[in-house]
Amino acid sequence: MKILMKRSAIICLSIWVFALHQLHAQGIYNKGAILSISTQTIMVVPDSLVNGGTLINNGDLRISGAWVNNGTYDAGVGQIDFNSDLTQTINHNAQSFEKLVISGSGEKLFLADITIQSELDLAGSLLRSSNGAKIILNAGAQVLGGSDQSHVVGSVEAKGIGDWIFPIGNGTEYLPVEISNITDANASATVVMNELAPGVVLTGTAELEKLSSRRYWELLVGSGSLGQAKIQLPLANDEDLTSNPDLLVVAEAEVSTGPYSSIGQSAVNGDLTSGSIISETSPTRSFLTIGALVGDRSIEVYNGVSVVQDDLNDWMRIRNIEFYPDNQVSIFNRWGDLVFKMSGYDNGQKNFRGDSNIGGDSKLPGGTYFYSIDLGNGTARITGYVQIK
Repeated sequence: MKILMKRSAIICLSIWVFALHQLHAQGIYNKGAILSISTQTIMVVPDSLVNGGTLINNGDLRISGAWVNNGTYDAGVGQIDFNSDLTQTINHNAQSFEKLVISGSGEKLFLADITIQSELDLAGSLLRSSNGAKIILNAGAQVLGGSDQSHVVGSVEAKGIGDWIFPIGNGTEYLPVEISNITDANASATVVMNELAPGVVLTGTAELEKLSSRRYWELLVGSGSLGQAKIQLPLANDEDLTSNPDLLVVAEAEVSTGPYSSIGQSAVNGDLTSGSIISETSPTRSFLTIGALVGDRSIEVYNGVSVVQDDLNDWMRIRNIEFYPDNQVSIFNRWGDLVFKMSGYDNGQKNFRGDSNIGGDSKLPGGTYFYSIDLGNGTARITGYVQIK
């Protein structure tokens, strides 16, 4: 049965007894009528529903076909359930749902922004964005469910105080992001997950030994402040980062590929196969990923310098010196005369290649010299010898 609602008609689907009432229609095409679903009423539409009039929903509307809203949808206090095992199209015309249920096994493709007033229930199947549309969770809106089989493939925006959850994934894995302790009622932010394309590598500062080879997230703050909020990112098959969870951190950057820098770790839940990590401080930049700190920051001096300059021992390498940017390296000859001094030694542009930089540049003769390294952090100087051959 296909119901055609003619212009100017007023259709009230009401029940005035306490028992739950259920109505069935094969498909509905509303050309201008006012259709009202009252409380305690279930309306089942096994086919598509095209609304060109006004639909007021205070009950339970269950649709197994396409939903095309070219008119007005008054969310009332009701819920709408897309429940097909086949692909369904949701073109909601950028309006609101009070309660949205995603069930069945067929993908739901949404073609315009959807605002959730109170509840999004991800009971089954994917909610996939088309045309760049996003899910908007109004202040206080709850997210129920969420799994590898049922999540949002696209961007999600959250608003208001409290804790936010962004129930996103890549279509195969559920990879939710959470931001906790939002204290600004005007705050809003959108999170987008991005899988790394083949050949794209994230870069980081010296303190980061490794960064995710799988994905990063974009955090777009729309209004207000995240204040002292912390962000929680999912761990999913990230065993290649480190064997020590204590070294895991959330890292942030100004651009998608980096350089990323650490914003720390306040907690790790679960493990690197299936868990999550919470930042130590609030995110302040737009791109975020998971990284692992360098575990060993001890200084080791490779004390042989070749005068041949044949790409073998061409300079005095000091392992981990980059972690101490305020360092000062001094080198003396066997009589105790200073022959080389450099601040910010970095094994790159700043290094010792067997030349003196005191009183002019000159090649030093082969032999034994002595170094003194001040790391600039208040610790004792590191001393030893270097051989020029």
